[in-house]
Amino acid sequence: MRWLRQRLSSRWQRWIDARIPAARQHSLNLKSIFIFPSIFGWGYLVMCVCLFLLGTNYQNNLMLFLCYFLAALMLVNLFTSYQNMAALKITSDPIKPVFAGQPATLVLEVASQNTKHPDINGLLNAHWLAESGVVHTDLDDGQWQLRLPYFTEQRGIVSLPRVTVFSNYPLGLFKCWSHLDFDQTLVIYPKLIPAPVRLESVSGEGDAQTEQTGYDDFYSLRKYELGEPLQRVAWKHVAKGGDWVSKAFSQQQSESGYLCLADGKNIETALSQLAYQIDNLTDKAVQFGLRLPDKVVPPASGAEHRHVCLSLLAVYPDEDRMPR
Repeated sequence: MRWLRQRLSSRWQRWIDARIPAARQHSLNLKSIFIFPSIFGWGYLVMCVCLFLLGTNYQNNLMLFLCYFLAALMLVNLFTSYQNMAALKITSDPIKPVFAGQPATLVLEVASQNTKHPDINGLLNAHWLAESGVVHTDLDDGQWQLRLPYFTEQRGIVSLPRVTVFSNYPLGLFKCWSHLDFDQTLVIYPKLIPAPVRLESVSGEGDAQTEQTGYDDFYSLRKYELGEPLQRVAWKHVAKGGDWVSKAFSQQQSESGYLCLADGKNIETALSQLAYQIDNLTDKAVQFGLRLPDKVVPPASGAEHRHVCLSLLAVYPDEDRMPR
């Protein structure tokens, strides 16, 4: 039975990949839309059949007229439901990397394919394929955006599953849906674990840290120089009759130092502590490099450098899986 389920799942996956290929933007059409009566719709259909049987058996024209009217209304609902769904164009924004344990958010922008007459209505719902958590947006209120959370547990790079979007507009008799693959890859950084920052010098000997003028921690008092900002003046010292002096602050500044993977620790703990150090140094605009057993990133700073370093930690030790 397990083998049969896997075989059917594999065949369905190949069929859906061929029918609705992966893309960052999907314009829904006859090929990508599925429609079927809802539970309420099946009950409605059974009622129409019962009315027909009763009307025929008792030769009651009024009952037959009601049956035909309700059946026609169901057919109109069928075409209206499809046309409303086929007017949608759904685009995904690039998903941002997150740390393990934090939820990522896939943002879907909904628009009308007909820009001159953007007539789309109803409640549009979405959830990850094979999951039950549903988010929705009311197209009648002009809220044409879906924010779908994706919960992460461990570091790595994952291809996001398909997203099921569906609507029961207008009367709930039919469920109109599609399974869309937005070709999105999520980078999950290691979980952050606080640790002291340890930088090795370029030569690999000792720590590469110096004290330079900054704004982080109080360092010492020095003679006030004309033109310095008044907020740096040590007013308490001046009030006691002392000379004018300025507060000097310090911050640790690396001299082309490298962060290295700690030995003798659990690999996941070591990667998480290294991720914390990378995040901490980036916030302080400190230049640093990253040295792993099979990879060296030269010293730099900024958001792009942070992403490169954290992505290496996300896929370690398989650096070949680095996102392009």
